Amino acid sequence: MPAPYIFKEVHMVEKIISFCQGLAVKFIASSKRFPVTILLSTAIAVILGVEQHMLSTLTEENRDLLQHLCMILGLAIPVSLSIKAFFERRPSLTNRKKSMIYGIAMIGLWFYYTFLLADLQITAWIRYTAVTISFYCMFLLIPYFYKKDNYELYIINLVTRFFVTYLYSVILYAGLAAILEMIHVLFLITISFEAYVDIGLIITGIFAPIFFLGDIPKQGEERSLSSYPKVLKVLLLYIIMPLIVAYSTTLYIYFAKILIQMEWPAGIVTNLVIWYSLLGVTVMFAIFPLRHTSSWANKFIKVFPIVVLPLLAMMFLSLGMRVNAYGITENRYFVFLTGLWLGSSMIYYITHKTPRNIVLPISLAILSLLSIMGPWSCFSVSTTSQSMRLEKIISKYDVLENGKISKMNPDITADDKKEITNILYYFNSYHKLDELKFLPQNFKIGELKTVFGFSPADNNGFNGNSAKYFNHVMKEQEKVASINGFDYLFQLSTINSQIEKTEIPISVVCTGKDGEVKILENGQVIYAKKINDIAQKIHTANQANSAAKTDDMMFTDENENVKVMYFVKSISGTDDKGVIRTQSMDCSLLVKMNNH
Repeated sequence: MPAPYIFKEVHMVEKIISFCQGLAVKFIASSKRFPVTILLSTAIAVILGVEQHMLSTLTEENRDLLQHLCMILGLAIPVSLSIKAFFERRPSLTNRKKSMIYGIAMIGLWFYYTFLLADLQITAWIRYTAVTISFYCMFLLIPYFYKKDNYELYIINLVTRFFVTYLYSVILYAGLAAILEMIHVLFLITISFEAYVDIGLIITGIFAPIFFLGDIPKQGEERSLSSYPKVLKVLLLYIIMPLIVAYSTTLYIYFAKILIQMEWPAGIVTNLVIWYSLLGVTVMFAIFPLRHTSSWANKFIKVFPIVVLPLLAMMFLSLGMRVNAYGITENRYFVFLTGLWLGSSMIYYITHKTPRNIVLPISLAILSLLSIMGPWSCFSVSTTSQSMRLEKIISKYDVLENGKISKMNPDITADDKKEITNILYYFNSYHKLDELKFLPQNFKIGELKTVFGFSPADNNGFNGNSAKYFNHVMKEQEKVASINGFDYLFQLSTINSQIEKTEIPISVVCTGKDGEVKILENGQVIYAKKINDIAQKIHTANQANSAAKTDDMMFTDENENVKVMYFVKSISGTDDKGVIRTQSMDCSLLVKMNNH
């Protein structure tokens, strides 16, 4: 073998060894600097792994407990990062004071877990997201809270390292998954689905956080403009910014057309403006360090706020029309709040010659917290608005007596039926029906026809959508069927279910992501059925019924491998002119193996 070739190989080996040593040093440093955060992310990965392995044996109560634990540990991650950043900012703090801060944080997390995560309705998720955003903003602003220079470079460094870390993670996972698949193909060794999940959890829950945290700049570490990523600079200045200019021009032409024709489009103006404005303010933040070296960046920072304000005004006008027609909901509240934040940020840039970009995360953190607490919160404002809408509608039909609905009125118009149904389903999904004081005590959504005199199927869809909601439930006295001639019985209580037992050769997977019920034998799919096709059969057989008989809630399907009987206890979804979308399903699956 030629000597130069040997020297190249030796040099390559030395490079690999050096890289691995550097990686090990980074991992050790990261673990020493952020032990609590890494412990939390590892705990989440372990809990999710345990849940995946015990999916078929966990009760709904245990599954909820694991989900609650993962959520509170996930919230504890930005809390721990913020505390660590504060400790590094104040190195003179005594261990006693540090222990007190950790203690207060633990009490706060316990309070949140006990009282604010008790019921995982949509409102709990909104609150959780807002609090999480606030603590991540705190983590990002604490190191530079009083400093004026290079905050943008600090954030750019973190964001760049984040994307690089997870790019490495994706490549690492793809490589390891390919190796597992190769072992399966070449050596005929069965690799379980859980093995792939475990690798993904280890990489995303342990490797990625340690790798990312190892690159977070230490307190006092200065950054200069020379550290600005060249790729990002080219991307922003010569690709994204010209596209924003072109998009701005298109929006102005479109809005001019609207004003000339006096025809307002239905519900698209908000999305056109809000995402464009968010991208614009993000670009302004990122190019701020380049304003002294690039006249193009400097002009963009000065002109874009002026350009975007009229567009935001059009967005608020469009939003006002939607609120006037349908009232305030959490979604519209946050659109308004985001627009308010964007508009205030643009005015700040216009009125200050030397704006400080740290104002952006500070104001975002404050608004996030204010949006979920107090009488001005998204929940209070939305429930008050929708409750007033409903009371205004039903007051027209003289059905209230002593503040309660006491009788039905057959003269309710189709439009008002639709609005009443929308509001009731909104409270049922986002809040509680008990919050509507004029409803009968313990009112259930299934009693809509009994109380109001019409059913959800009588209306034409929600908020102008042509989709009709359906919910078919088997009568309690009808839940009996023969299982003679079948080999296995599987219970699918949710759309996302996986049932696998070592003592039998087959397993069943039902996922909303793939939209299919699959039966696997030794890891190979031997049967698959679209969930929406199942809903279509049941819905077609029960068009006029919500409570159905056994014969109408079961059917048989078969291929060369298996015979399957579906015994559907309940199923719900929407029917948009024949297009079925399933929302929930609870059924038993009877399976007979044809090839045994």
